[in-house]
Amino acid sequence: MKLGLITIHRVTNYGAILQAFASKQVLSRYCKVYTIDYRNSFLDRKMQLIRFDMSLKGLKMMIHDILNVSNRIKLVRNFNAFLESEMNMTKSVSAKELEANIFYDFDAFVCGSDQIWNPSIVSESREIDPIYFLSFAKENTLKFSLASSIGHHKYDQEEKVEVMNYLSKFNSISIREADGKKKIEEILPNRKIEHVLDPTLFLSKNEWIDLFNIEVDSNREDYILVYSVPRLKMTGKAAQYFSKKLNMKIVTIDKMMFPVTKVNKHYKNATPKDFLTLYANASFVVTDSFHGTCFAVNFEKPFVCVPAGIKANRQESLLELLGIKSRIAYSEKDFKRLDLQYDLNLVESKLSKLRNDSLKFIEDAIQSS
Repeated sequence: MKLGLITIHRVTNYGAILQAFASKQVLSRYCKVYTIDYRNSFLDRKMQLIRFDMSLKGLKMMIHDILNVSNRIKLVRNFNAFLESEMNMTKSVSAKELEANIFYDFDAFVCGSDQIWNPSIVSESREIDPIYFLSFAKENTLKFSLASSIGHHKYDQEEKVEVMNYLSKFNSISIREADGKKKIEEILPNRKIEHVLDPTLFLSKNEWIDLFNIEVDSNREDYILVYSVPRLKMTGKAAQYFSKKLNMKIVTIDKMMFPVTKVNKHYKNATPKDFLTLYANASFVVTDSFHGTCFAVNFEKPFVCVPAGIKANRQESLLELLGIKSRIAYSEKDFKRLDLQYDLNLVESKLSKLRNDSLKFIEDAIQSS
């Protein structure tokens, strides 16, 4: 079977590119997988050396990238190299080319994971992108979603009708968050909607280590890894609090010119393998990122999750499933009550079951053709 994967991959975001890799890796167990190099114009900006849009935030980002251009060049080069070597990509295509059935010889298409169904993530005008709903696929082609996410977005009535029209043609549907599952069930009340893990969790810790030949140094100096995407002030405060409490230095992986807090080492243009290596060797993790939380759990690290307001539904859904929602610090007061350790064996047991259930969904979805 020849399968085309539509996902968010052309961004300088470690979680996004590694979820895309994990999706391709797991799907490849069942068929030949190609990552369709869909060039969404809004997301494409994330890979530009100097990013800019017509806003105050966009102006600030442009100035930042100009001042940080040497690191930015290395970062973009590293991500492009990863895509070329690891993602088995098709030629680059536009939405217009896809709608013209350019991939007529594919047997199946899958969309997901990441927030492909969140209009504010994939569109400057905050509109649904039909490509991420496989609008281009022929009627008789197998179509399913893999851990697709709506994020914190709430569809209005017009959007619900549009989503219903697209998803009613899917053979199987799976969602990454519990509240996302409920949203789709309300739109398609007679369809079975599966709740599965994020693809970064489809692969076990040992599989990640083996696939990237990561060296785990047992003689390393202990350090707290800080991975911040929204760059919350409380993330910096959490890093300082636990650094003092645990007497550990702080290491951060952050593509910005300056870290979110005072650190001992700052990785500004790390490769995806560097990211995984830092996680594999960390002693404690502080993160405000969903995928940062996924890797902390998967690599069996003590961690604190700092929530980003309404966007925290993704972390809450995952940690609720694993019975460790208490790892979320909603305020600075929560730092003191957080247990430094938790039952790793119990969490791994739950995660293993959820992983197997997710992989079973993939197997069933592909065999339904």
